[in-house]
Order: sequence, then structure tokens, then C-alpha cells
Amino acid sequence: MVKTDLLGQFPPPRVLLAEDNALIALDLEEILKGYGCRVIGPILSVQDALELLSTEDIDIAVVDFLLEDGEAAPLARALDDKGIPFAICTSGGEEGLSMLFPNTPFLAKPYNPDDVSTVVNSLIASRLANG
Repeated sequence: MVKTDLLGQFPPPRVLLAEDNALIALDLEEILKGYGCRVIGPILSVQDALELLSTEDIDIAVVDFLLEDGEAAPLARALDDKGIPFAICTSGGEEGLSMLFPNTPFLAKPYNPDDVSTVVNSLIASRLANG
């Protein structure tokens, strides 16, 4: 369960969901909504996600590392530059990614709702701690 009480009087967290597989995106979107998050997306490409960052207020992000237009490293850098905590989703190969993004949580596919809850709670806590 996502600890929405951490947010106090604040609205539900706005979560950017960048995932290009429709079934996986739907599953994760339902998990996030079930935890009270406001889901922005799913966004299918790095380019679309980067454009969205310039127009939408995002609290946290959950990003598949391989989107339809390639690796999400530019998106991860943009999120980091904006101070938006994010998690990277992967169905394998976390070892190499953890070297690129050492302080970033990872979510393995298929998603386990308890893992999603743990990661989203940590992202929300990080966002609150860093303002």
C-alpha cells in the first residue's frame, strides 16, 4: 500500500508512467491507481516523455528503460536534472543499469504490487525530503 498519509493535505502524487508495452502499462497503471496515485501516461516514447516534462508537473516517475524510440537514459537524466525521483523498470539486465544509475530503484517485470508499493513509497519520501 502506498502511504498517502505521508502526503498530509497534499493531493495524490502525480506519477509519470513511461511504458510502451500496452499490457504491462495497463497492469502498472492499475496498481498505481489502486494505491491512490494520479497516473500521467502511459507515455510510449522518450521524446513524448521529455515533451511532457516541459508541460506537466510530475512528482515521481516509473520508467521502462527500453521505450519504443530507444533507451530512456535521456529521460532519466532529465528527471534527475529536475529533481524528480524515478524508478527504472526492466525485465533483465539490471546489473549494467545499476552502474549507470546507482541511486535509482529498479522494478522487475512482471510487477509485484508489493514491490511497486515499496518503490513508490521510497520515491514519494525522497520527493518530500528534497522539496
